[in-house]
Amino acid sequence: MVGQEKSITNTNEKIKGGTAVVLTDTEFVQEIQNGSELNLADIDVVTTAFCAETSGTAAMIGVPVAERGVFTRAKKLWLNGILGYPGPAPNERLGLVEGLFFSSKMSNNRKDNYSGAQLIGAVIRKEEIQVECLSVEGDIYKTTFTLDQADFARMYVYNCFFSKLCSKSKGSSRDRHLRTIKVGSKILLNKSPGIVIGCGTRSTVENRSLSLAADMFEMDPDAINGFEPDPCATVANSVALAIPILTVGILNDLKECLKADQLPRLEDKTHSENKMAEYLKHIIEKGEFLLTSSDMNLNDWFNG
Repeated sequence: MVGQEKSITNTNEKIKGGTAVVLTDTEFVQEIQNGSELNLADIDVVTTAFCAETSGTAAMIGVPVAERGVFTRAKKLWLNGILGYPGPAPNERLGLVEGLFFSSKMSNNRKDNYSGAQLIGAVIRKEEIQVECLSVEGDIYKTTFTLDQADFARMYVYNCFFSKLCSKSKGSSRDRHLRTIKVGSKILLNKSPGIVIGCGTRSTVENRSLSLAADMFEMDPDAINGFEPDPCATVANSVALAIPILTVGILNDLKECLKADQLPRLEDKTHSENKMAEYLKHIIEKGEFLLTSSDMNLNDWFNG
């Protein structure tokens, strides 16, 4: 296998068989520091994780409001005083309203600087959420619900800046390991399985970002923070992803970018990132997380 190109299919077969060699980015660096050559045959996947503080987070939630047939359409919808945006699907006759809630939205009727970020945190923690709905008929409906009662709840991170594993070298072949991150690549978002949708809304070659999505039902409240009153209404999402080591070029670029001042440091924030990378490594080794093959590149990440 040395000197040859591997495939995602081959790597997944090894994951299923429990023979894949998986290292976290910190373990990868430690192997290099200990003098290991780490050839292509020696490693299959490197896991990495990062915390991205951003206001570019939203949640689409199917909110149970009333019994079937009580009202026709929702005009406005509030959760814990945060105004949401009812979706176009006519589910209101079923008593359900699909609403989009932005983390940066602030409550207009509370005096505690309550934000959409805090609302998203409360939903993930399965707290009781206060619902107020104004129908097109002009009636107000009030109720409560928890995440377990929602039929749909998905988080969208539409601009998640990504700086880890990015080398400072120049040239058309740099960061070949990052080219393995594609539209459709599987990730963990706050420990919930999700996918890369594409580049972030403000992504550039110099400052890369991602758009991500994952269901909220399996999210770990301990993996997400940023819900204290904050004028920026930011959410600190934990993101973990797997880098498949498919070629010598990918391996060499990853070695290069993890040298010198880019080595992982055991600071508080980095420690939590290491734990998330270790968790992803664990579920890969258990065969519970397979890689996705995709030919849809993140073109905004590279020049050419």
